Amino acid sequence: MRVPQYYSWEFKTIVETGAGCRTFAPARFMEMGSRRVVMITDRGLVDAGVADQVKDVFDAQDTPLIGVYDKVEQDAGSLNINDCARWYREMAADGILAVGGGSVLDAAKSIKVMIGQKVTDIKELMAGNLGIFNRPLAKPLGVPHVSIPTTAGTGAEVSPGAVIYNEAEKVKGMLAHPYMNSDYALLDPDLTVGLPPGLTAQTGFDALSHCMEAYFSPNANSMADALALQGCRLIHQFLPEAVCDGNNLEARTELLAASCIGIAAFFMAVGAIPIHNMAHAVGGTCRIPHGEANAVFIPVVMKNLSPFYQPRAKSFAHAMGFHIDGLSETEILGLVIDEIVALQKKTGINPKFSLEIDAASLGNIHSAVKLDPAGLYFPIPDQVIAVCLKESFVVK
Repeated sequence: MRVPQYYSWEFKTIVETGAGCRTFAPARFMEMGSRRVVMITDRGLVDAGVADQVKDVFDAQDTPLIGVYDKVEQDAGSLNINDCARWYREMAADGILAVGGGSVLDAAKSIKVMIGQKVTDIKELMAGNLGIFNRPLAKPLGVPHVSIPTTAGTGAEVSPGAVIYNEAEKVKGMLAHPYMNSDYALLDPDLTVGLPPGLTAQTGFDALSHCMEAYFSPNANSMADALALQGCRLIHQFLPEAVCDGNNLEARTELLAASCIGIAAFFMAVGAIPIHNMAHAVGGTCRIPHGEANAVFIPVVMKNLSPFYQPRAKSFAHAMGFHIDGLSETEILGLVIDEIVALQKKTGINPKFSLEIDAASLGNIHSAVKLDPAGLYFPIPDQVIAVCLKESFVVK
């Protein structure tokens, strides 16, 4: 029996969901008193015409955007974020519209904190690649902010945290502020239908990793459990459908919901996050996309860190509707892992990274796992790190 512990519930973002809801964006900025809105996005979304699907809404409603910043990179780095913040100030903007995946949404939130805190270099807020701001010292940032996610994975539109890549140290750092999340999140599945099957699968597993880390966290609680379990159910059901048919609006909508509630559960129960610890280190050193890293590591970490996951495996399996009658705790955990591996196969996820590395590189990644800020509250044992890496890479 677990001893009840203190936990709190926060969800500041107003979430609107449904096909075409991007058309509400101009009105939301007007309600917040913003008149000089800029869009933050990436070049790929501009070239694909996705950014225009949002920009055209503003033009049609006679409230045109005053500028578009389309230089956000994968795993937005500190230099990239500083450049965007400089541009925002030069444009004399008074509102941020973020259109994109996790990197874009995290970049926009980081810029919001920089503007609110009146700094010009994001590193000023992140000593040791970690910047944690809490109330009462943390205050509202005063920047109207609407996010429109184009992937269903990170849930960054509603989270009070952002992952920022330190280019010099090749480390993913964390910035957290209770007021950095969007005022409004518009979950419009129309903007996700063009996402290729591979990216759909990888981002879906990113959302799954948030749900799993929340449910199996030492800080798990009833409210986070409700969100985490429903997120897992939605992903288990709808991710294969979205991968198979990208135009399936029901599947796309439910995955956006799963992404949103998954990150909410994650931050409500955040504590030990060994999957993210491994994924951040690999992403920082090898530049492997975060969704792919999580997709590979979920079953590998669960198998090799079984004492951590075993205590809640039975309740998780029962809630997911898996058949566990007569199975031992060890067998139940094995069944849960088998279900995740089956989901990998259904959605085309490779169980290993395609990148071949040598023993020396493996050692460097091992060190990165040990030093990653995500392992601050739960350092993964050395032998577990070593086995997980060997099982996840093709070693030369």
